[in-house]
Amino acid sequence: MPPLRSTISSHNRRLPSKPLPQGKGASGTGTGVRPRLSPPPFSSPPPRSLVPPRRQPPQVHTTATAPPAPTQSKTEKRIAPCVEFANKLLALLASPSDIPATEALTEEITTHIDKLHLLCQRPQPSSTQHQQQQHSPEEIDIDGVGVKLWNLCTRLWRDYNDPINTPDAPNITRLKKLALYGKALGFWLVVFARSARNKKKRRGDLVDVIKLGLKITRDLVGAKETKLAGNALQIVADHKSHLQDLGQEGWMEEEVEEANCLEVEYFIWRTALAWVEGRLDVAEHMYTNAERLKKFLTRDYTERLADVLYEIGKSLGGKQDYKIAVKWLERANEVVNSVGVDQLTREGVELRLAITQALITALLGTGTEEDYNRAKNYVDFLEVEMGNRMVVSLLKLEVLYKTPHAEVFDEEGYADVLRHLIRNFDGKKGMGAGAEFKLIVHHIRRLHDKAPGAGCAVLDDFILALRTVGGGGSLEFMEKALVTRMWMMTQQRDSMDTVRGLGELFGNITRAVSAEAAVAAQALSYTQGEYALAEAWCHLALAPIFEKCGPGNKAKLESMDTASRVINDMSAVSWKEPMTAYLAFKVAIRTENRVLAEKCLETVSQTPEHVDFLGACIAESQKAGDVICAIAALKKLRDRYEYKEPNPIHLPALFRCTIRLLNMLVERADAEENGVIEDLCDMFDAVVVALEKQKKDNPRRKLFTVDELEWFSRNSYNLALKNTTVWDLRYIVRMLTSCVNIIGHFPSDIGGSQLVEIALKMLFSRFIIASALVSQARAEDNVTTQLENYATMREHVLAFDTDLPELLPQLDEHSREDMLRKHATLLTFDFEAAVVLEAWDDLGGIVQRAVGCKSVVAFQAMADSLLRARAPGQVLYSTMRKLVNEIWALEAFDAIKLAKYTRCLFQATLPVDDGLAMKLLEEACGKARELREGQAGWPEEELEWMAATGFNHAIDCYSAGEVERARGWGEKAIKLAGFCRDGGGLEGVLRGKFGRLNLG
Repeated sequence: MPPLRSTISSHNRRLPSKPLPQGKGASGTGTGVRPRLSPPPFSSPPPRSLVPPRRQPPQVHTTATAPPAPTQSKTEKRIAPCVEFANKLLALLASPSDIPATEALTEEITTHIDKLHLLCQRPQPSSTQHQQQQHSPEEIDIDGVGVKLWNLCTRLWRDYNDPINTPDAPNITRLKKLALYGKALGFWLVVFARSARNKKKRRGDLVDVIKLGLKITRDLVGAKETKLAGNALQIVADHKSHLQDLGQEGWMEEEVEEANCLEVEYFIWRTALAWVEGRLDVAEHMYTNAERLKKFLTRDYTERLADVLYEIGKSLGGKQDYKIAVKWLERANEVVNSVGVDQLTREGVELRLAITQALITALLGTGTEEDYNRAKNYVDFLEVEMGNRMVVSLLKLEVLYKTPHAEVFDEEGYADVLRHLIRNFDGKKGMGAGAEFKLIVHHIRRLHDKAPGAGCAVLDDFILALRTVGGGGSLEFMEKALVTRMWMMTQQRDSMDTVRGLGELFGNITRAVSAEAAVAAQALSYTQGEYALAEAWCHLALAPIFEKCGPGNKAKLESMDTASRVINDMSAVSWKEPMTAYLAFKVAIRTENRVLAEKCLETVSQTPEHVDFLGACIAESQKAGDVICAIAALKKLRDRYEYKEPNPIHLPALFRCTIRLLNMLVERADAEENGVIEDLCDMFDAVVVALEKQKKDNPRRKLFTVDELEWFSRNSYNLALKNTTVWDLRYIVRMLTSCVNIIGHFPSDIGGSQLVEIALKMLFSRFIIASALVSQARAEDNVTTQLENYATMREHVLAFDTDLPELLPQLDEHSREDMLRKHATLLTFDFEAAVVLEAWDDLGGIVQRAVGCKSVVAFQAMADSLLRARAPGQVLYSTMRKLVNEIWALEAFDAIKLAKYTRCLFQATLPVDDGLAMKLLEEACGKARELREGQAGWPEEELEWMAATGFNHAIDCYSAGEVERARGWGEKAIKLAGFCRDGGGLEGVLRGKFGRLNLG
């Protein structure tokens, strides 16, 4: 049964202070401190899933005497499996690499921790009773087992998180989690053992448990294990309360200081936990409590608090919530600067610099002139303090680049900072030099975006400086810089002066670059479309530094010299001749000049004989192996004849050829970057548009035969399935949507076997589309796009729901079961979407449609979605009742499962509609009465929890002045407590409290 405590919550008090008086206001006058039952501090939110529900046991707070405690034998029976499992875990962790199923072990550890956490909340038997009963908990060495497990798992956790010597294990992530959970189990064993051993709380034991609790909380928060972290902080709060109750009398000065530091660290981790849980309002409150205690901060605790505040601010900045990020980062900056720099540890000094960097970035991110000036002041301060170190220079570049007024961009200042970095660049730094080189080139390219001339000039200086830089990587750096310089030239308007200037730069470099760099640089020169400068570009590409490019590339450049003269000398009238454009296209194909090829295709597509010439261009492209130019020519044909009648081109054949060629490019690594997948989706979309136009304009003309419809539907379907794990999900959705639309144009009189095959393909496509849309919606940050994805997904689920009944009788048993499983999954998605879209009226219908699937998993997932939603009370109650009833019908329920479902529904309903919750309390009373009369019995823990929670709600109603509601809830809670098989202990406690409130 829950322990008896003071009515004032312990976690709202600060250590050390005088113990708060107890026993005041316990009379029936209702003044002073009221006795009440309240759940434990920092209780976890309602369980996310109905099976198995995890909960925090309620605590009964009172100033009166405790009810009869459970017998020691019962406690031993509950703790013995935990100790036995801990010993088993110690043996397994001796060789962690041989553990076969870490996930199952982690789940079992969680179960034992939940049990221990519950037992730690309960009062232990008195010493007299303890001597009369069986062996005490410490006689089975619970403390020793817990300490061994803590030490072993601490060592493993440290080894697994070593950034330098991390063990080479394939399942290292799961082993980390197992070590963390094992450490937590050791903590709870120690807490239970010492709570059972020490009837009179001693300061040393309390401080030890608090320190252990804060250590495990730090690791749990870092791993984002929020539930366990919250429970650990609850243990800390309880022991902190006991420590406070001891008073300060007789404490030495260092003991008082230690208590203050523990209080500060407690609020630090409460702040961190609230941040990890996404509850910034709670984090704000906890930080306020910690801020009151800043005078007690030592150096170590100052750095710890600043680190937590920094992580919060940095994460907000990563989400581009710069305004709030600035607030938290300024707090971190204030805290870390409250200690002199000379007093900080080395990590503290690094943290101070990281906080300043993040604060400057966040201030620049807000985009306001005021924050920009503040960021600039911070950078100026760092420059005075640290000099012209690289980090300061990079921050100066950010400030210069993000000036609020784009028209006053200081390109000279930006270039000066870059030249300072170039002068201090050292190629002997190994891997660090590579990172520094990339940073410098990145900022040079940013300068080039703002001021092309200044960017080229700085890069020229960098290239020349790299000639004298030491280190084995200097030549590689120079080659990369040269290729970047060539790229910059291709991005701006050419002139003879710019090309000549680049030639002078190449002339100052005596060493020839590698073959790879030479070919890359020359490839950039091939693509220039300014034909008046083509000859100059050719001579530039034949510079001595590119002598390793190979004879083939040299031949291309030398032949292009003559070809460019011919093309350049052509008049505008000559360009209009299709034969001239076709010949120029052949030159462009051989010189790989895509810009010239595109210009030629545009010219021939405008002539009367365009069909013949475009066909010749397609043939020439295929002969040269240039798939991209062939696709471009096919697109020109499609653009001219896609929706025209009469049509000299067989449109389905045109689509098929284009799709086949695009499919040849899909396997390339850069297919998505180059838009190949987008083009492929566009082609199938064009097929659908052509089908729709044909149906609208001339329904009798069958341009697309059944075989062609089958080809397009099969290829779109297979492409999507083949690349489901490779492509972006939006392409999968587009491809399969085209498949569904194409299938919709099949004639209604096709054969039976083909009809079944087509219907199955349609249903599978809708299933994958819905699954992809759900994944996109869950990952989408834009709320509007997320809602659109959910709405579109519901349309596909409805279509699946409509088509399935007609198909099911035609399937074999195995296929029928598979389709029903898919149907259940889709209805689960539909339920989730309805919850997000707040379509509350649809929820009951979705549950009813899922009845035929007979899937317990689907109903449990729906209940999970509903419990996480903010549904209206009546909707929550009615829908959850339907879900529980359907699960009841599918599973053989016993008293334990029924009690869990009832408690989950009660816990979810109480905060939103206590009228519905009272009905559940009444039903629990009736069911407990029925089970007591039969063989089975309602689980004792569930009865205690619901009775205590119900009585707590009565106290809340009484506090709000709602006496009648308080009386009703109190009577129902007492009635339910009467079914506990504890000899009337809990019922007596509740009646005593009820009487003191003058409600009876």
